[in-house]
Amino acid sequence: MAESSITKTINDRIEAVKKVVNLISQAGRGDDLHDLRVLLINTMSLLKRDPGIEAAVDDLYASAAALVRDASSGYPPNARSLRLLVSASDRFCKRLTSAVDRIVPEPETRLKGLEAAYAVQLERFSMNADLDPVGQVA
Repeated sequence: MAESSITKTINDRIEAVKKVVNLISQAGRGDDLHDLRVLLINTMSLLKRDPGIEAAVDDLYASAAALVRDASSGYPPNARSLRLLVSASDRFCKRLTSAVDRIVPEPETRLKGLEAAYAVQLERFSMNADLDPVGQVA
Protein backbone atom coordinates (compact mmCIF):
# COMPACT_ATOMS: atom_id res chain seq x y z
CA MET A 1 0.00 0.00 0.00
CA ALA A 2 2.82 2.42 0.82
CA GLU A 3 4.48 1.81 -2.54
CA SER A 4 1.37 2.76 -4.48
CA SER A 5 1.01 5.86 -2.31
CA ILE A 6 4.57 7.05 -2.93
CA THR A 7 4.26 6.18 -6.63
CA LYS A 8 1.09 8.28 -6.87
CA THR A 9 2.80 11.15 -5.05
CA ILE A 10 5.77 11.07 -7.44
CA ASN A 11 3.47 10.89 -10.47
CA ASP A 12 1.51 13.87 -9.12
CA ARG A 13 4.77 15.82 -8.73
CA ILE A 14 5.77 14.95 -12.30
CA GLU A 15 2.45 16.28 -13.62
CA ALA A 16 2.77 19.44 -11.52
CA VAL A 17 6.32 20.05 -12.81
CA LYS A 18 5.09 19.62 -16.40
CA LYS A 19 2.34 22.19 -15.83
CA VAL A 20 4.70 24.74 -14.28
CA VAL A 21 7.27 24.22 -17.06
CA ASN A 22 4.51 24.81 -19.59
CA LEU A 23 3.58 28.07 -17.82
CA ILE A 24 7.21 29.17 -17.77
CA SER A 25 7.62 28.42 -21.47
CA GLN A 26 4.52 30.51 -22.27
CA ALA A 27 4.90 33.50 -19.95
CA GLY A 28 8.34 33.35 -18.32
CA ARG A 29 7.12 34.75 -14.98
CA GLY A 30 9.27 34.77 -11.87
CA ASP A 31 6.37 33.46 -9.76
CA ASP A 32 6.23 30.33 -11.89
CA LEU A 33 9.98 29.87 -11.44
CA HIS A 34 9.49 30.09 -7.67
CA ASP A 35 6.72 27.47 -7.89
CA LEU A 36 9.03 25.21 -9.88
CA ARG A 37 11.72 25.58 -7.27
CA VAL A 38 9.36 24.64 -4.44
CA LEU A 39 8.13 21.63 -6.42
CA LEU A 40 11.65 20.44 -7.16
CA ILE A 41 12.78 20.81 -3.55
CA ASN A 42 9.67 19.04 -2.32
CA THR A 43 10.11 16.22 -4.84
CA MET A 44 13.78 15.76 -3.97
CA SER A 45 12.85 15.53 -0.29
CA LEU A 46 10.81 12.43 -1.12
CA LEU A 47 13.80 10.59 -2.58
CA LYS A 48 17.08 9.21 -1.42
CA ARG A 49 20.10 10.96 -2.88
CA ASP A 50 20.50 10.21 -6.59
CA PRO A 51 23.17 12.10 -8.55
CA GLY A 52 21.37 11.54 -11.86
CA ILE A 53 18.14 13.07 -10.61
CA GLU A 54 20.04 15.90 -8.90
CA ALA A 55 21.76 16.73 -12.21
CA ALA A 56 18.40 16.68 -14.00
CA VAL A 57 16.95 19.03 -11.36
CA ASP A 58 19.89 21.41 -11.76
CA ASP A 59 19.52 21.43 -15.56
CA LEU A 60 15.77 21.97 -15.39
CA TYR A 61 16.01 24.84 -12.93
CA ALA A 62 18.90 26.49 -14.79
CA SER A 63 17.12 26.37 -18.13
CA ALA A 64 13.89 27.70 -16.58
CA ALA A 65 15.79 30.49 -14.80
CA ALA A 66 17.52 31.51 -18.04
CA LEU A 67 14.18 31.70 -19.84
CA VAL A 68 12.61 33.76 -17.03
CA ARG A 69 15.64 36.06 -16.92
CA ASP A 70 15.32 36.72 -20.68
CA ALA A 71 11.57 37.29 -20.40
CA SER A 72 11.98 39.73 -17.50
CA SER A 73 14.53 41.76 -19.45
CA GLY A 74 12.13 42.13 -22.36
CA TYR A 75 13.60 39.58 -24.74
CA PRO A 76 11.22 37.01 -26.18
CA PRO A 77 12.33 33.44 -25.53
CA ASN A 78 14.29 32.07 -28.43
CA ALA A 79 13.79 28.60 -29.87
CA ARG A 80 17.00 27.29 -28.31
CA SER A 81 15.98 28.34 -24.78
CA LEU A 82 12.57 26.74 -25.19
CA ARG A 83 14.12 23.55 -26.58
CA LEU A 84 16.56 23.38 -23.65
CA LEU A 85 13.72 23.83 -21.15
CA VAL A 86 11.58 21.13 -22.76
CA SER A 87 14.45 18.64 -23.02
CA ALA A 88 15.51 19.29 -19.40
CA SER A 89 11.92 18.75 -18.28
CA ASP A 90 11.66 15.50 -20.25
CA ARG A 91 14.98 14.27 -18.83
CA PHE A 92 13.88 15.07 -15.27
CA CYS A 93 10.52 13.33 -15.72
CA LYS A 94 12.13 10.22 -17.24
CA ARG A 95 14.71 9.95 -14.47
CA LEU A 96 12.09 10.43 -11.80
CA THR A 97 9.79 7.85 -13.39
CA SER A 98 12.59 5.32 -13.51
CA ALA A 99 13.45 6.04 -9.87
CA VAL A 100 9.93 5.26 -8.66
CA ASP A 101 10.74 1.54 -8.62
CA ARG A 102 13.74 2.13 -6.35
CA ILE A 103 11.97 4.37 -3.84
CA VAL A 104 11.77 3.14 -0.29
CA PRO A 105 9.13 5.16 1.58
CA GLU A 106 10.29 6.84 4.76
CA PRO A 107 7.96 7.61 7.67
CA GLU A 108 8.85 11.35 7.66
CA THR A 109 8.08 11.95 3.97
CA ARG A 110 5.38 14.55 4.61
CA LEU A 111 7.43 16.42 7.19
CA LYS A 112 10.41 16.65 4.85
CA GLY A 113 8.23 18.19 2.14
CA LEU A 114 6.86 20.78 4.54
CA GLU A 115 10.35 21.55 5.80
CA ALA A 116 11.51 22.10 2.22
CA ALA A 117 8.65 24.51 1.48
CA TYR A 118 9.33 26.38 4.73
CA ALA A 119 13.03 26.67 3.86
CA VAL A 120 12.17 28.23 0.50
CA GLN A 121 9.85 30.74 2.16
CA LEU A 122 12.53 31.69 4.70
CA GLU A 123 15.02 32.21 1.89
CA ARG A 124 12.58 34.41 0.00
CA PHE A 125 12.02 36.59 3.08
CA SER A 126 15.75 36.83 3.77
CA MET A 127 16.34 38.15 0.25
CA ASN A 128 13.95 41.06 0.86
CA ALA A 129 15.47 43.50 3.36
CA ASP A 130 12.13 45.24 4.03
CA LEU A 131 10.54 42.16 5.57
CA ASP A 132 11.39 40.37 8.78
CA PRO A 133 11.10 36.53 8.99
CA VAL A 134 7.50 36.77 10.20
CA GLY A 135 6.59 38.68 7.06
CA GLN A 136 5.79 42.00 8.69
CA VAL A 137 7.15 45.25 7.41
CA ALA A 138 10.19 46.27 9.46
